[in-house]
Amino acid sequence: MRTIAKAFLEELRGVVRNPGALLVLVGAIVLYALFYPIPYSPQVLKNVPVVVVDLDRTNLSRSLLRMIDSNELLTVLAMAESLAGAEKQVRNNQAGGILLIPAGFERSVLRGEQANLAAYADASYLLIYRQVLTGLLTTAGTLSAGVELRRLAARGVRGAPAAAARVPIEYSGRPLFNAVEGYATFVVPSVLVLILQQTILIGAGLVAGSRRELAGSDPLFRPFAAPLVVIGRAAFYLILYWLHAWFYFGPLSAWYGFPREGDPLVLALFTQPYLLAAIFLGLAGAAFFVERQRAIQVFAVTSLPMVLVAGVVWPSELIPHWLRALASMVPSTPAIAGYLRINMMGANLAEVDAEYRHLWMLCAAYFLLASALQVWASLRERKSRPSISLPEP
Repeated sequence: MRTIAKAFLEELRGVVRNPGALLVLVGAIVLYALFYPIPYSPQVLKNVPVVVVDLDRTNLSRSLLRMIDSNELLTVLAMAESLAGAEKQVRNNQAGGILLIPAGFERSVLRGEQANLAAYADASYLLIYRQVLTGLLTTAGTLSAGVELRRLAARGVRGAPAAAARVPIEYSGRPLFNAVEGYATFVVPSVLVLILQQTILIGAGLVAGSRRELAGSDPLFRPFAAPLVVIGRAAFYLILYWLHAWFYFGPLSAWYGFPREGDPLVLALFTQPYLLAAIFLGLAGAAFFVERQRAIQVFAVTSLPMVLVAGVVWPSELIPHWLRALASMVPSTPAIAGYLRINMMGANLAEVDAEYRHLWMLCAAYFLLASALQVWASLRERKSRPSISLPEP
């Protein structure tokens, strides 16, 4: 117990006396909480500017123009004389799409012929591309429905029979779990889970690197005490990150309106193995760092790949099997899947049993790895110490 307590206090002193580690382990948690969700707070991208090229210049084309401008997803930025002029505005990032109304559009509609519209969207930004096409298709569909209803009215079919003839099967959509269908609700909670892991990895590496820079070796080295040292250091991070996890999944999620359908007890039970697995992974990785800045250089660049392979922003079915196998060795991958089901779908512990067991297996594996690497790093440091020989009298 004395070794565990010494390791705990040593890690606490290492963080308090290290401004860089303090900034990562405490400051970054607060900064991410305050600033990261802000760009996603509108939830849905709206009022994407589009350029309209009206070659028809009729009452019907002007009606379509007004409908586009009233659509919540779009706003008419300007009218262009030609497609080339409109394309120039898109290439200059002034607009996200183009609608071309060809000459003879109203005449084709009045004759009952097929009328065509040409829509162009900037596919270099997937969200803009989706919103432009959705807005233009919705507006064109609404105009088409109005034309069809007027034709039915001319034939003597009005009211409910006309609506039923126009849409024989009524569609009623109700989004589940992500009720606002927003990007923030979908992505930000997953990224917050990853932030907990990444700050642990970087912070533990900073503390270990600083210790070796200053002392040249681990002052608590004893081969048979390595597991106790790992437990003591992990206990410090566990207490600290329980506070961070409570803040992220409690007040912060409530403030931004993220779903919190899960039972708090289930959430707490699921959090325990995730934090331990991330902490032991961080302590294992810290054994390789002899300079404090190496932890930032190594772990900071892994954040985006870990988000992509977690199966949230990119479907896991489209990720190669070998990459999914590597991703399963990272605690954040099963943790994100479990947290989404608990918080958004109200899953109980039995319904996330696979992820829960997975995290405990990673926890055990990384504890053993951290203990072994603790011994290896200390032996390496002992061998690298310069030997001093005293001259014979």
